[in-house]
Amino acid sequence: MERDISILKETALFKDLTVEQIRNLLSISKKVLFSENDIIIKEGEVGDTMHIMLEGTVEVAKSLIIEGMDNKITGKDKVFTKLNVGQHAVFGEITLLEECRRTATVRAVTDCVLYEIKKDDFLRLAGEDYELGYRVLLNLSRIVSSRLRKADEDTIKLTTVLSIILKEL
Repeated sequence: MERDISILKETALFKDLTVEQIRNLLSISKKVLFSENDIIIKEGEVGDTMHIMLEGTVEVAKSLIIEGMDNKITGKDKVFTKLNVGQHAVFGEITLLEECRRTATVRAVTDCVLYEIKKDDFLRLAGEDYELGYRVLLNLSRIVSSRLRKADEDTIKLTTVLSIILKEL
């Protein structure tokens, strides 16, 4: 467990948490193993767990909607990023904040070891330890905010490219 704690201390989710607070979070977490090519999270499904990487690499893909030649809507997956333990990756965090459908599919590229935290367990712990709950929710807010800023920047880049292409037509 000490090795896991030293890895987790570097994760944005655990920023400014004491070792004891990390232990408390681990007490409600479940260590899960995924083999290469396993689907960890499926886009569109309702989820209630967040994952924290300890070992391995995953890829995050979204289904692109394309109108087919036969006027049917078909999907094609586009890999947007790969995450590994060196990045101190956390994913599925939105489900700790609200009940919603998964926004992407996460697949194991290699064998993976993850910690899984269920929403109900986290909310119970946060209700028992307000300081821990506050710190984790603050860190979750920072993670979500950072991802939202990046998505906004990407949208501006894509809009700019599309505008340039359309002017040339």
